[in-house]
Amino acid sequence: MTSTELEWSDKFSTDVASIDRQHQELLYLSQNLLEELSSETTTLEEKQAFFTNLVDHALAHFDYEERIMQNICYPNLSQHKREHDELRNEIAEIGKNVMSGEGVDDWKGLVSLVQVWLLRHIVSSDIPIREYIHRDQDDETK
Repeated sequence: MTSTELEWSDKFSTDVASIDRQHQELLYLSQNLLEELSSETTTLEEKQAFFTNLVDHALAHFDYEERIMQNICYPNLSQHKREHDELRNEIAEIGKNVMSGEGVDDWKGLVSLVQVWLLRHIVSSDIPIREYIHRDQDDETK
């Protein structure tokens, strides 16, 4: 494992299997991108394609997660959606630079930033979904 490699841990689990699978996939895709960036033979077009794949999965994940939260009447959906919207805007700005091939001198730093954001978001914003889901069970054990 490289120093930048991240591994899934149960402490990141939301207890919603489909969301957890998507989180794992996003970590995997970011690791894949980092590996491609480490290769001296990866072209700009290939870097762009790997980045686009990661972004596409992230954006689809946000939409899916918001639908799940809506379906379970998650009380913090509005705040969570605002966080996703902020990231959507950041991704759009970064994507402009990536796709033009300009302004991205530190690809690995960019991907590491995405990984850190992902884990921070999971821990601070997605784990409360687990707590909300289990609230009734917790009340019954008291």
